[in-house]
Amino acid sequence: MTNNVGSAPSRSDAPSHIYYFDVGAGRWQGEFTFRVTSWRRFRDTRGIGLRNRVLVVAMAVTQRLTGASRLESKIIVSPSAGAFGVADNVVRLSKFGVTLYLLKERYLLAPDGRGVTVEASEQFGPVPGILTRKFTYPAEIQPSGMGSVYHMPLLGSPWTATYRVAADRQSLAGELVCDWAKATENARRVS
Repeated sequence: MTNNVGSAPSRSDAPSHIYYFDVGAGRWQGEFTFRVTSWRRFRDTRGIGLRNRVLVVAMAVTQRLTGASRLESKIIVSPSAGAFGVADNVVRLSKFGVTLYLLKERYLLAPDGRGVTVEASEQFGPVPGILTRKFTYPAEIQPSGMGSVYHMPLLGSPWTATYRVAADRQSLAGELVCDWAKATENARRVS
């Protein structure tokens, strides 16, 4: 199907539908790494707050001592919901069976076929209700539907998360960066 210049894509060929509904739906497993790339910039960055500083140090120490965390993700899609479709994602990072981080996201797809508004709820640690917050942020799906860029407020700083889908559509690689840290995600579809 060919689109007229300036017209919105049809649902079936929209990059966001390809990314979430054709590729993303299902269960994914892999690993997550985190490291502080500049302790000086981390120390000098204003507005991070004591809570986030403690979380960063705890994550950096845990990763250094025990290695990468286990990543599990489950994406459930609703192509006809909302203005142009909705997808729900639950991401769990764990080590030795203990939840280190739990993220619940709802992706609200824009009619332009590329824009996404993400409504998120996060929890650090295994105990619900203590280190939690809710937030909203924007994302954009690449024209091919095989990649994305998220602009996320995490740990008191702005992060850019870039994801690329492999040609086989069965694996995903992500890189999350801010001024003072870097994280990676690598996952494969398991169902």
